[in-house]
Amino acid sequence: MTETNNFRLGPLGNRDFRLLLVGHAVGYMLGPLQFLTQILWVQTYAPEDIWLILVALIGASRGLGALVFGLYGGALADRFDRRKLLMAAQALLAAVTLTIASLMYAQVSGVLGFAAFFGLTFLSGGLQAIDVPTRLAIVPDILGPELTPAGMSLGQVAAQLAMPVAMFATGFVIDGFGFAGAYLFSVSGHLLMLVFLAALHYTPSLVRVNRSTESYGFAEAVKDVREGLTYARDHKTVLWVIILLVVMMGLGFPATANLGPTWINTEVGVPIRDMGYVVMNWGIGALLAALALTRFSNVAHRGWLIAGGALLFSASFVMFVIERSVLNVVIGNLGLGAGMTITSVSSTILIQELVPNEVRGRIMSIFQLNMGFAQLMTMPVAILAQWLTLSVLFPLMAFLTLGIVLLVLLTQRQIIRA
Repeated sequence: MTETNNFRLGPLGNRDFRLLLVGHAVGYMLGPLQFLTQILWVQTYAPEDIWLILVALIGASRGLGALVFGLYGGALADRFDRRKLLMAAQALLAAVTLTIASLMYAQVSGVLGFAAFFGLTFLSGGLQAIDVPTRLAIVPDILGPELTPAGMSLGQVAAQLAMPVAMFATGFVIDGFGFAGAYLFSVSGHLLMLVFLAALHYTPSLVRVNRSTESYGFAEAVKDVREGLTYARDHKTVLWVIILLVVMMGLGFPATANLGPTWINTEVGVPIRDMGYVVMNWGIGALLAALALTRFSNVAHRGWLIAGGALLFSASFVMFVIERSVLNVVIGNLGLGAGMTITSVSSTILIQELVPNEVRGRIMSIFQLNMGFAQLMTMPVAILAQWLTLSVLFPLMAFLTLGIVLLVLLTQRQIIRA
């Protein structure tokens, strides 16, 4: 038992990993605070006849930024010093966040104001698309292959400890400080992450140091991206794990996460001040799943975890929308958080074990495109919802998600066997 505990907690003995872990948790606290603030700000100031479309445009802007910058971000992570790349991304994110807070403070809500707001949201999504695969790719550099699964699971524990706190506090922060004050507060998180990154003793591999001194223009970037796509296409297990995540997130995430607060507020009738009590259950479910993954971080058959997580997410989507009650959305959020965590963490660990270091950043960026696609899908979902209404569309999407996930798992058995 002691050896197992040492294996699970071994990454905490690494100073660089501890610093990265704290920064990772801070990032997860910023996510719900910024996103919910954006949603509620647009919902408050947008014209009544198009407010749902504009709320959806937040996720679509983030998703488009992720898709445009995602593959390029992975190529950068495989060529340059990953620590310096993370620092540059966080510095730019702090500047973008400060500018959005200024727009909210000035209450610039006309055509030009919303155009600037969504342009900055697009840029923020692009920067996150560079930050996330780089952050995932640097973990094996710091820990080595044996401790990486435990490190990834511990990262999720830290993130999911932070997320419920952030979700719970968001409603009170907005109620107390207003939209601009809440968004301005999140700038401190980016600055704190910069401090932790600056304190790392991380040294990039000699190959990456040599490559970073070479000229790197558009042609080189396209070549690197093409190599990553070719590798993913030719590796059947990697390819279908990515496809499974794209399907699950593309259909399930827009309704339950991006438009989930709108469903909870307008369809279930939960007021903004009490929103945190409901949405925090997503984080609680994710935390419980992350703790379980840490306990069994050395499990061999990750394919079963991936399949189980995808089915749990899909079934919880059905629970979330099948009846407009607080109990349903609470139970649904618990399962959605747990299912998404199990699937994404297990998939990330599996892909990192299968993929060599020299293309890891690019493959992780392709893997993260599922989130960009999910964000982008929010717009067509909102347009359909404006026509069909949320109460009609969301149950249809829930059963469609469950059906397609089952079909992929039954026809692509190499996922389960992985």
